[in-house]
Amino acid sequence: MASGEFEPNLKGQLNDVALPAGLLPRLYDIAAWGDDELDVRLRDVPLPLGLVDRLTASIADEPLDEQLRDVPFPAFFVERLAESIADEQLDEQLRDVPVPVCVLARSRIIPDRRVRSALRQWSLAASLLLMVGAGTAAWVGGMVWSARVVEPPPLALVVIDQGPLDLISPAESAVAIVADVPAPRARPAGGGFSDETMALLTTFDRPRLGPAGQLAADLRTAWNPWDNWLLKRWGALGYVPAGGAPLPELTALSAPVAQGREAPLVRGHDREFLYAYAVQPPTLTAPDAEARTLDVPLVTETDSFDRALRLAAAGRAPAGPQVRVEHFLSAVQPRRLVEAAPGQVALCTAAGPSVFNPFAAGLLQVGVQAGMPRRRSLAAAHLVLAIDASASMSRSGGLDVVRRAVSDALDYLGPDDRLSLLVFADEVAEIVREVRGDDRAALEEAQRLLDQAAAGGGANLGVALQQAVSVAIESESAARLPRRLVLVTASPPVLADKDANGLRQMFAEAAKGDFRFEICDVAGEDDNGAAWQVLAGSLDGTLRRLRTADGLCWALVEALTGDASLAATEVKMRIEFNPQAVAAYRLIGHESTAFGGLLPAALEADLHVGQGVSALFEIWLYPNDEDDVAEVRVQWTDPASGQSSQVGPQRVSRLQFATALEGAALALQAAAVAAEGAEVLRQSFNFDLVAPDRYRYQPKPGGLHHVLAQADRVAAALARQPRYRRVVDLLGALSGLVGERAAASAHSGVRGIVTDSWREYGSK
Repeated sequence: MASGEFEPNLKGQLNDVALPAGLLPRLYDIAAWGDDELDVRLRDVPLPLGLVDRLTASIADEPLDEQLRDVPFPAFFVERLAESIADEQLDEQLRDVPVPVCVLARSRIIPDRRVRSALRQWSLAASLLLMVGAGTAAWVGGMVWSARVVEPPPLALVVIDQGPLDLISPAESAVAIVADVPAPRARPAGGGFSDETMALLTTFDRPRLGPAGQLAADLRTAWNPWDNWLLKRWGALGYVPAGGAPLPELTALSAPVAQGREAPLVRGHDREFLYAYAVQPPTLTAPDAEARTLDVPLVTETDSFDRALRLAAAGRAPAGPQVRVEHFLSAVQPRRLVEAAPGQVALCTAAGPSVFNPFAAGLLQVGVQAGMPRRRSLAAAHLVLAIDASASMSRSGGLDVVRRAVSDALDYLGPDDRLSLLVFADEVAEIVREVRGDDRAALEEAQRLLDQAAAGGGANLGVALQQAVSVAIESESAARLPRRLVLVTASPPVLADKDANGLRQMFAEAAKGDFRFEICDVAGEDDNGAAWQVLAGSLDGTLRRLRTADGLCWALVEALTGDASLAATEVKMRIEFNPQAVAAYRLIGHESTAFGGLLPAALEADLHVGQGVSALFEIWLYPNDEDDVAEVRVQWTDPASGQSSQVGPQRVSRLQFATALEGAALALQAAAVAAEGAEVLRQSFNFDLVAPDRYRYQPKPGGLHHVLAQADRVAAALARQPRYRRVVDLLGALSGLVGERAAASAHSGVRGIVTDSWREYGSK
């Protein structure tokens, strides 16, 4: 059968064929499908067998191709193609045609229907002008009204020549009337009025002005555009106590303490060098007999050393003027230089080579040692320490101060004493409980754990005091030992009412025995002083405001022993050098500072029980056989009896000078290392004696490597001491932070006496 033809009989038969029952619904469903769904379903319909072969044969069939070539295109299809091609050609031609100027001009003309009338434009402009003008006038009026000067209500004073004097005032005021005051002589007043007439005129109030009148009066008399109108309108704004509360405490700023040895007025001392470089030069003994005797200033403070510790922890090095050599010497000073009898003061001397000086010189250390008390009021006690380790203790190195104070106070524990130590922040940590005073291993472990504590968090004061009181009450030794609870903190006393009431009950229960409570506030501010005083009073305790490690140490010692820790007052040292043996000497340290200037420091010092203090000298000896180098005397006063005593004179012999620093006394080895490190930080000089009337100077090395190298060669017993290790660790931390030496102080030279005056011989 030819393609495209149907048999008539076949068509008739197909017309009579009945459709299956479910075909129509299926067709309706298929008709409801979308194209996407139909495509999906048709993808899964398998192709009939032989369909692909037949399609391939049909495509390759050349007669089919011939028939398709003869199929005519629809008439509308050719026309549509021609129109599309013509449109594209027209678009290409129109792109290059310039727009006529008249068309652009007409397109910019606003149509006539959008032009508003002149009346509407005038109304709009007038409305806007009224709105802006009214707003501006209101703003200017408000500013002028706020800037007006507000005067107090007028005071009416009635003066009566005879009879009592009455004061009529619209406001309450306290006025004191002084009787028997001579009246001034009558004189004519301005405007031709007499004094009597003016007295009557001033009794009448001035008329109250309205806003316009007040503004005119202000503009005419009092108003000044350059005045602070806020201050004139509302006055000075400041703190106003509410409900009669007292004003907050003001921080007291004390004047700088005079520091530095006063330059002696003797020919042997080069005051010009001291003024120029702030470094003590050698003092020659030959030119002047008065130069051979020196009142030695004694220093026990460590402020400069403590500041260097804080700066090193922050990655900074102290400036030269901030370093005081005598403070470094106090920081490295052993607690006991020599054995002293209880209640007495002893002298000690040690000598050796000046190992850091490239020139030949010696070191002489003179120390004063206070003895332990003759007896203790408390033969033994249980000391409970509650130490604050919150974030407030990190300010100004508060926790470091506590560590040093506790380390020094542990040396005063007797064999029968007991120590309990708690550290608290958000939570309370009990480090040790009831450690005996002779258990050195447990005490060292407690010190190690305290050194590892880090400051952070808040201060849970209520829980800390509750646990500390529990430790004091429940201790095994509570029945026979006095109990002393010391709270060391820098936080404000924040307690809820319930906690405060509970603490009062606990402290009242503990007070039935031998129990004492003390608060040591080590904060650098005075903001919390009054609040701590109230808390201490409510708990029947005492409050101490402390700033230094030494002050806290002596507070702990007094709580432990029950006695005042002061052992000797008004301690004075005088040294007299033998001019036959000593050519020159130099007091190390005690230079002036930028704050203290050249004012003299106090020559007297107070010593506590078991405390030592020393001075360090650099000595140049003559090469002869003279054995006596110097004599030392110390005068002191017993604080209990007020009786003055003297120690010495003690002789210093040439034979005391060790040939090597390693063979010298441990205290001298420690002092040599600390002094050299501080002098390098201060940018000091090395000195040498060229002649009896001349000395040579050259700058010290710019780094601390030579100091650290010598620090490793000291005796093993000294290397284990905590005070010495603390100084060496600080020098190690500062070794990489020390800045360059100032060029003005880095040159060398020779100075001497020429015609009774110090002169520079030259520089190199």
